[in-house]
Amino acid sequence: MAITIEAEPYDFTPAYNQCKFIVDSNNVNKPGFKYIFEIFQSGTATKIATYKVLPSYGTGYGEVDLSKLLSNQVSFDFQPDALTFYDASNCYYKYDVKIGEEYILEEDYTAALQDDGNGNVLITTVAAAHPFVIGDQINIIQDDGGVANPGVEGLHTVLDVPNANELVINALFADVTDVNENGTIRYANNEKDVNLNIVNTLNKFVFNGAEPWRLFPGYTPVAFELSPANLGRMLTTQPFEFTCTKGQFLFLNHELTGFVTSMLFTNSNGSQFIRVVNNSTNKIAGVPCGPGNLGTLTYISGPDASLIPNDTITSYTIQIFTGVPAVASSAIYTIKLDYRKQIDEHQIMFVDRLGSISSFAFQLRSYTRVGIKRETYNKDVQGYIDAGQWTYDSYEQGLVNINTQLTKTLDLNTNFMTESMSDYFLEMLSSPATWILPVSYGQVEIDGECVTVATNYDDLQSCNVLATDFEMVKQRNQNLIRHSIQVRFSNNDVVNG
Repeated sequence: MAITIEAEPYDFTPAYNQCKFIVDSNNVNKPGFKYIFEIFQSGTATKIATYKVLPSYGTGYGEVDLSKLLSNQVSFDFQPDALTFYDASNCYYKYDVKIGEEYILEEDYTAALQDDGNGNVLITTVAAAHPFVIGDQINIIQDDGGVANPGVEGLHTVLDVPNANELVINALFADVTDVNENGTIRYANNEKDVNLNIVNTLNKFVFNGAEPWRLFPGYTPVAFELSPANLGRMLTTQPFEFTCTKGQFLFLNHELTGFVTSMLFTNSNGSQFIRVVNNSTNKIAGVPCGPGNLGTLTYISGPDASLIPNDTITSYTIQIFTGVPAVASSAIYTIKLDYRKQIDEHQIMFVDRLGSISSFAFQLRSYTRVGIKRETYNKDVQGYIDAGQWTYDSYEQGLVNINTQLTKTLDLNTNFMTESMSDYFLEMLSSPATWILPVSYGQVEIDGECVTVATNYDDLQSCNVLATDFEMVKQRNQNLIRHSIQVRFSNNDVVNG
């Protein structure tokens, strides 16, 4: 038996795209043949699925797509108060695939039929050692369909096993008319020969990403490989130039490839700071790197004591380095700082298509609407007897409200943005998870005056974006691009009573 792997996914591939394994076997034409794919948590005996697959028509290949299975093993990591790197363990899954096969067990015979000495038929199999024992129920299929030896054709019981390649069946040798008629022996219940783990492919990873349909055929993990020779991308679709207010949060993931990495921050004045990602045993690390969640950075060089000491800093860059720092290993991402006046700053954080968490600010006027959902029933007024008369108090309740809930919906408006940011905005609208932080650090207009407010994590809430369509605006059609959306808080407020 031999199984060969014709095609398989890369060792590091997005979980939500097709994850196809295609194999071939030299036993594919045997009766009842199926390929067996066993999927394990890598390096363990924990099996998460078994697939038995029929050969494809025409090619005989066994094909299985594991994307539905493996995408259920990943989610996302959201740690809004993280101010240093963290293991994004929910963003990836390591697995093994072991491939085998099964088919109906058959033993052929071509030697002449013999008398066992007791008048029964003795069969000599081609195989050096057949699996049958005394008492087994077997089915014999002769090459001529039982024309010459009808007594040998069909169901029989094994009466004796003289040696490893002989067996005696309950058929009379006297009824045999052609001792040279060949045939095949099977178990009566078509028992199968099962062979597991003939070949395997180990230590493969999926991550919580989804490449667009038109781009996935060109996908290669080299695009995310961090090395001085490659300068790969981080695990995000955020544009290489992205505009943020001073309060926005960003958590960008990148692949770890067995070495210590660090993230270097360089502001527009040339001052440099570093955050060490000192954990080379994990596969993906998340690093907080937005203007609003920089945390404490280690100063390296330059005129500034902090990354954004004042409003003269127009931007800063982030780049992954091998070492602390040593050699540049990733592409450069630029964060341009937006100091435009804010009326109401809200920001929505979201999981992008490659698993990082980015955000958009909504700096213009916002509006909050409250919906009230209640159930009512009409209660009988019991009243009371007073001086021989039935009466009641005017404040007694008849129509009663129960299970009252408040739903909040916000109308939000962005400031003007670039075309690349507008395209990225679609990912926020379609993201599987979004959170809203109503007030972030920055200048906010309150009662006609601009005041500075700080981040309040207590205000962070899960929300759902209500948009069901989106116009992809191009700057050649519209010079100034901004968007308006509606969001609703995921959890309703309840009312006492």
